[in-house]
Amino acid sequence: MTAPDDDAPGGQERFSADWLSLREPVDHRSRSPRVLATLCRWAAGKKLLRVIDLGCGSGSNLRYLSPRLPVSQRWVCVDQDAELLQRLAANTPKSPQLLGLTTRVASLHTSGLLANIDASTLLTASALLDLVSEDWLADLVGQCQRKGAALLASTTYDGRVAIHPKQPEDNWIMELFNADQRRDKGMGPALGPNAAKTLRRIAQGLGFRLHQGSSDWQLERDDLEVARSLVAGWVEAVERQAPHQRGRITPWHRQRQDSLAAGELLIRVGHQDLFLEPSPTDIGPGPVLGRD
Repeated sequence: MTAPDDDAPGGQERFSADWLSLREPVDHRSRSPRVLATLCRWAAGKKLLRVIDLGCGSGSNLRYLSPRLPVSQRWVCVDQDAELLQRLAANTPKSPQLLGLTTRVASLHTSGLLANIDASTLLTASALLDLVSEDWLADLVGQCQRKGAALLASTTYDGRVAIHPKQPEDNWIMELFNADQRRDKGMGPALGPNAAKTLRRIAQGLGFRLHQGSSDWQLERDDLEVARSLVAGWVEAVERQAPHQRGRITPWHRQRQDSLAAGELLIRVGHQDLFLEPSPTDIGPGPVLGRD
């Protein structure tokens, strides 16, 4: 679930530091414990884990994962936004397992980005896969399969949104928002709410052991600023899709702002965590081992 800026370099969308900072506590508390536990069991068998964090932003994924992984780690954090990488470097977690950190300014199109991955590599991507195309995702998973690397895709938006109290225009608003999620974000037609199920299909076809768990956001009264930014992002996306429908959009937005101000609005946003564990080559396609 995104709230992008439009002035993206290189055609890709970028995200404001304020939005990333707002959502970080919600992302962290929403992660799937089951998927994390499976990841930790896999990582424990490594002497040194190399983690490549794609689209790392200001480092939320690094701050969440590094202290929890039970193994020494060296991280490479990749993002197109140099300012966000500077924020990441200034807020590196104090984790005894973190032996090294490299930041790299690069787009996800950069050639050779994954040239050196191997069976001791974990690729991570948080709140990213809804922005990419199916071709890009298939290439990423294929490279992991060929090199024996693992992949953790966390906080992947899956299209489910529940709002309480309900309003008559809710379904219409979210249908247009999900349509906007599928537009080209600079990497081909985006997967949007289909990202998680597309990753499942690709991973199972390539023989990964797939572990999946829900990481839904549950926004309540204490999450007022996150909810305000989220609703504003929905409105911006819907206006982009239906610029001549402001007569429907504006009253809905006003009603939702009033509900937020009154502390009455509860929002649940569907996300998925998926861990792709490499299978031994003689086993063939692996089963789905766990799902919340």
